[in-house]
Amino acid sequence: MTENLPQELREKSLWVETAVAAPSCEMLEADLQTDVLVIGAGFTGLSSALHLAEQGVSVVLLEAGCIGYGGSGRNAGLVNAGIWKNPEHVTRHLGVEAADRFNLALRDSPAMVFDLVDRFQMQCDARRCGTLHVAYSTRGMSYLEDRCQQLQNMGAAVELVDGPRCREMSGSPQYRHGAILDPNAGTIQPLGYARELARIAIAQGVSLYHRSPTRTLARQGDCWLATTEHGRVSADQVIIATNAYADAASVGVGESTVPVHIFQCATAPLADDLRDSILAEGQGMWDTHSLLTSSRIDADGRLVMSYPGHLQKGQRASRQAWAMRKRDYLFPQLKGIPWEYWWTGRIGVTTNNILRVQLLAPGLFAPAGYNGRGIGTGTVIGKHLAQTIASGNRGDFPFPIEALYREKWRQSRAGYYDYGTLALQLVDKRW
Repeated sequence: MTENLPQELREKSLWVETAVAAPSCEMLEADLQTDVLVIGAGFTGLSSALHLAEQGVSVVLLEAGCIGYGGSGRNAGLVNAGIWKNPEHVTRHLGVEAADRFNLALRDSPAMVFDLVDRFQMQCDARRCGTLHVAYSTRGMSYLEDRCQQLQNMGAAVELVDGPRCREMSGSPQYRHGAILDPNAGTIQPLGYARELARIAIAQGVSLYHRSPTRTLARQGDCWLATTEHGRVSADQVIIATNAYADAASVGVGESTVPVHIFQCATAPLADDLRDSILAEGQGMWDTHSLLTSSRIDADGRLVMSYPGHLQKGQRASRQAWAMRKRDYLFPQLKGIPWEYWWTGRIGVTTNNILRVQLLAPGLFAPAGYNGRGIGTGTVIGKHLAQTIASGNRGDFPFPIEALYREKWRQSRAGYYDYGTLALQLVDKRW
């Protein structure tokens, strides 16, 4: 029921309209004690809670809004491996040994997502049809050739697609240079996936409370004490899984990333001939353009596209107009078809484009900064954090654990991204 959702999720979100119903939850109105408190019911928090519960650890999960309220319920739904940057970029920042562990853990992240979906028979329109990373120019294709080789060197089952094949697979006459195909990646209904993770976590014994924002979080003796408006939770350890939606109660986590907005637009279900002319084999797709665009077809035949920027503060009309021009340039067969849905999300970006798993204090973990790769990354980090906490052994944890990092000039940089993309969209007349 959309009338009970926060205003941001009432923009006109396709995912809200089509997701499986969320499991029944209540507000926290009691004082509880648990082994682990998880804050945030997105992919990371839900994966952490589920995998902890499977290992016999008691878990309370607090969500300030509704399940999947943040980036987990607002993204494009592409289940991709790795991070935006190439494996060698990670090596330059982390060193060979740490980078190998990092890259290998995320190489197989789509498999972990789809295996969970299969194991628990989740209703989230999961399609393991692959994804296409498309070159927007000759220069973009040179980059993809190098990226493909690096991914293959680490054992990823990716392959290059030439220009004619790329045009055929994408359905766009403009995507004529080539692409990387990852056959093990795919697409998903992201809010549905979050709600299904929540359903399974609850079935495994997780105590999940929504509309229960954490007011304070402090060390009290040998444990952590979190307070909400109507209750308290005492826990041995805490995972703050709020990422780009961290608030003042998140012990500085919000300062560890730069908030960047992404907006999505979707059509009504397309006629069969149009539906079959775009991404007919079912892949999700994104390109190398500086104003990155992603595209996919959902389970009912709607075209869903993602762009940089947001649809608030009076920017909706100009952003949507540019999105229409860009869409019609890429897919001229769709000219005249209106957008039926539009919604905005926020991602956490880091200076080095590498995610952070932060240890803010003993027993207080805060992963953040997925740079737009939240579905697979959040699922993987949640599982590995659960294993680390349950075993007490960090030796097998595949990601570096660091102290809180504070991004410099984060609000100024966020404004730069926001108004910079708007300016480029306003002056770009090619579409």
